[in-house]
Amino acid sequence: MTYNKNFEVVILSDKEAKVELLKGLLSKYYSMNIAYVCHHTAEAINYLNNHTPMIFFLDMGFSEVLQDIRKPPFIVGLCDMVHTKKVKQFLKMGFFEVFYAPYTENELNSIMGKILNIYGTYNKLDQQMIQRVEEANMIYNPEEKSQKSIFIIGTRNEESVRIVFDNVLYFKKVGNQVCVYFENGFRKYFRSNLKMFHAKFPKNKFLKINRSVVVNMDKVSGVIKNRILLDDNATFELSRSFKKSFKGRLSM
Repeated sequence: MTYNKNFEVVILSDKEAKVELLKGLLSKYYSMNIAYVCHHTAEAINYLNNHTPMIFFLDMGFSEVLQDIRKPPFIVGLCDMVHTKKVKQFLKMGFFEVFYAPYTENELNSIMGKILNIYGTYNKLDQQMIQRVEEANMIYNPEEKSQKSIFIIGTRNEESVRIVFDNVLYFKKVGNQVCVYFENGFRKYFRSNLKMFHAKFPKNKFLKINRSVVVNMDKVSGVIKNRILLDDNATFELSRSFKKSFKGRLSM
């Protein structure tokens, strides 16, 4: 079952009603075209090992297929029941996100928004397709993903999000939360203390400069005495206790 090719999407499910629902939801995205619909494991293995779709919607009943395929950049699980405790397990298996029943438009919009944001980051928003498949595979390889981004699971009513390190200017303590400031002016609050939140980020890239602020060293544009200037013109005080480690990182 083949369709016109643009931003390739592949679906694996043996439930026709679910497939039709997903096709209808995806039709609202002008850049998304379903390249192939698979109904059983062997068919999916054959297709995915010979093609390179961007997104793979995988019915959770077929999760064993991940052992035998060349994984697409974004794998979204289709799950008929909410298994909150299994989210981490799904992510370790290579899933980018899990799309739960009743498969609402709003929930899909949230997932697709994350995908398009990451896609746009790596492709500078001016490319319609990834030009080099081998480069894309390197970027999204599960073994390398921790070096490029981090997935933070939301608590209570917070959404789960993936943060691309290169998008972050800095983050700081705000009350009992941590606020992340991104290059595009967007900011996002997380319920966490600064120490625990900082531990999730690569220490060679994100450095604490005072008791409340951690900066992305790649975004530091200048230093004037004890003031640090970032690319967005934000400035922060460099505390004496953090000066040695900061200067050591600058010299690298």
